[in-house]
Amino acid sequence: MPRVRKLALATLAAGLYTAVALFYLWPIATVFRDHLAPEPVDPVFNLYVLKWGVHQIRLGLPHLWDANFFYPTRGVLTFSDHLLGPAFELALLHPLVPNAIAGYNLLFFTSFVLSGLATCFVLRKSGCSWPAAILGGAMFAFSPYRLSQLNHIQILLAQWIPLTLWSWDRLLAERTAKWGGLFLLFYLLNLSGGCYFAYMIHVPLLAILVVRAASERRRLVSPAARKVLLPVALVAFAAAACLFYPYARVAREQKLVRDPSEVVKNAAAFASYWSPARLNSYAPSAGDRQWVRENEPWKMPFLRSENSLFAGFLPTLLFAVGCGDFWRRHRQRPALPLGGGRRLTLGALLVLALLAYGAGDAITLKLVAAEEPPGPAVWAGLGALFAGALGAWLFLRRRWGGNSFLRAAEMNPWDPWERGLALSAALCFLLSHPLVYVPLMRIVPGLAGMRVPARFAAFLSLSVVFFAARGLDRLLPRMARRSTRALAWSALAIALFVELAPLPIRWVAIFPESEFPEVYQWLAGRSDVRALAEIPFHSNSKETAYMYYSTLHWKPIANGFSGYIPPSHDELASRLRPLPDADDLDFMAGLGITHLVVHTWDLSGKWNPNKGRVMVAEWERELGPRLSLACDSDPDRVYRIVPAAELAAPPKGWPATAGRSGTAGGNPAGSPGSATRR
Repeated sequence: MPRVRKLALATLAAGLYTAVALFYLWPIATVFRDHLAPEPVDPVFNLYVLKWGVHQIRLGLPHLWDANFFYPTRGVLTFSDHLLGPAFELALLHPLVPNAIAGYNLLFFTSFVLSGLATCFVLRKSGCSWPAAILGGAMFAFSPYRLSQLNHIQILLAQWIPLTLWSWDRLLAERTAKWGGLFLLFYLLNLSGGCYFAYMIHVPLLAILVVRAASERRRLVSPAARKVLLPVALVAFAAAACLFYPYARVAREQKLVRDPSEVVKNAAAFASYWSPARLNSYAPSAGDRQWVRENEPWKMPFLRSENSLFAGFLPTLLFAVGCGDFWRRHRQRPALPLGGGRRLTLGALLVLALLAYGAGDAITLKLVAAEEPPGPAVWAGLGALFAGALGAWLFLRRRWGGNSFLRAAEMNPWDPWERGLALSAALCFLLSHPLVYVPLMRIVPGLAGMRVPARFAAFLSLSVVFFAARGLDRLLPRMARRSTRALAWSALAIALFVELAPLPIRWVAIFPESEFPEVYQWLAGRSDVRALAEIPFHSNSKETAYMYYSTLHWKPIANGFSGYIPPSHDELASRLRPLPDADDLDFMAGLGITHLVVHTWDLSGKWNPNKGRVMVAEWERELGPRLSLACDSDPDRVYRIVPAAELAAPPKGWPATAGRSGTAGGNPAGSPGSATRR
């Protein structure tokens, strides 16, 4: 194909993905400067992490892992995704995109366009036609699962997955420095994007390695191959070790391990792959979900975003066509006749494996009534039964049949890559289930630190798209007339984009830095504020607002929210309700907290500044000498905690003589307890 035509088709694909992303995510083009989708919790948390990363990059990364929340706990960035790679992108783009919210939305939007282009490129290089590659890229970029993860930008940044896996397969096939460099580039980009993808991608990488090793045999260990593969492996290992070592160290020091019941809650069942995401037009409506909550609670697991993994009707149908073609090409009948007893034994082993799998699904979906959730021993037993029965079937089928059930001979050049994706799909599918995941948590390093096995579906999605594109190329070329094929491609494209179209996306207004409440401007200029706590102190996701506002001053704050909660935060959350007493002040002073920020508007649990002022006045009278009013920026007040050593000579006339700064009576544009506009 002429280079000009290739460039034109690639430009067409880029334009198509851009237009579709604008339509699906509307009104992103008009609100990208001060809105986030689809809610103000996880996106605000991720925006904070990105701003922390940019802040540290500008300083030379002196304290990257010691983010300023959850003071005095150290290493708290390891409690969740680091987003270091995207932070580097925002640091580079800062002269062009100085607004952090706009920068976040740039990453958010381009993740769809780039994921589509990367998948289209890989499909085309894999031998798919241009129409199939373009539609396959759309299936991956705009899959219902991805659209259900709009609040998790680390899951949206999947554009490096297809390129990493493709360059890995090419490196194993050709073993050249060129492919070694390309693989390391894409591997490092994926590695720096977020912990889940950085960790999980090693499963499909292993699957591709196993298949290539079976087909390439001695060539992978030849002296020429070792000269390329060993340096690449060492660089990749060193990069992964540098990234994951802080996570392993902090997890060991603070004993951070996921509870199996939490993992099961966020794992998949077979029915999950047939459950539509909430944003699908054919998903249960909000009213239907309420009816389920009240009447049939066992259906609730199907309605969680982490358990709604249906790829869509058209992608699933095309995937089935592609898998059928794969099975027909590679299936191999037994070379030796199987007697009735052996057939019965093989059938019984398959039934046993299916029974173990079904029991795991029944527990996952809470179809089994139990006073307490099943422990690791139950999952280990079911997992051993499933793996043992399936392994025995594979061993006996090969031994008794005289050959494997899949044909490895007479392969075309793309078959190892195709079979690598097939094996990757099988492994990722199984690892998304607690039947396999929970038993491996005790064996495989790193698995115990992740709570959402269902996210393996992101890698399974690439295999689904690959075989769906193969299915397209299997069906449509049978049409003899060119005009008929063009009409069929157009109809399929329209049907696909209609089916994948989500329900309207919710966009929430967020304060940019220029509109932060005055109290944070005051804190930014105070060197005597060493560490602070903001009140009301929450034990939930409301703390993300305090984290976001702290990006203006970067003082250590005791508040915070993340994947893990340290003991100091739990202790403070239990003490500071609604306002601290003298013992609580001593406890905070012992932690190194020097100041309190009190938001009077929220002390009563509702937007009621007047009631909050009354509560604060009574609190001031009770604890007078222990507090020194440092800033009154109504409805926010900053107090210095007076150390016990200073109480020997308490200030007279408190609080009338206490130092004041800020603007009394100046009500800021919005509540400091929420990053959203009101």
